[in-house]
Amino acid sequence: MTIPLFGVGTFRLKDQVVIDSVSTALALGYRAIDTAQIYGNEAEIGTAIAASGIPRQQLFLTTKIWTENYRHDKLIASLEESLRKLGTDYVDLTLIHWPAPEMAWHLPST
Repeated sequence: MTIPLFGVGTFRLKDQVVIDSVSTALALGYRAIDTAQIYGNEAEIGTAIAASGIPRQQLFLTTKIWTENYRHDKLIASLEESLRKLGTDYVDLTLIHWPAPEMAWHLPST
């Protein structure tokens, strides 16, 4: 899938407001949704996606890892929690929320 030209951001949107916003965006044809662990709205976004009836493979879903989860021993668990909240088994793009050189991190070897 290519990244859609337009998407909806969810910064500072909470509770029913984020559900309604994402639901409306999806109904209008938006297929990219941006969220982050720190926004505290991944579960509500998952609710809106599930209710939309749009197949997951038609969406481009981005989330961002919060700084406290950059450490090797927290990274994978935090991503698994994001997937659970979003109600999906994958995201299309995962970003570190912002650079934090003092918090050295790396992907654990598999």
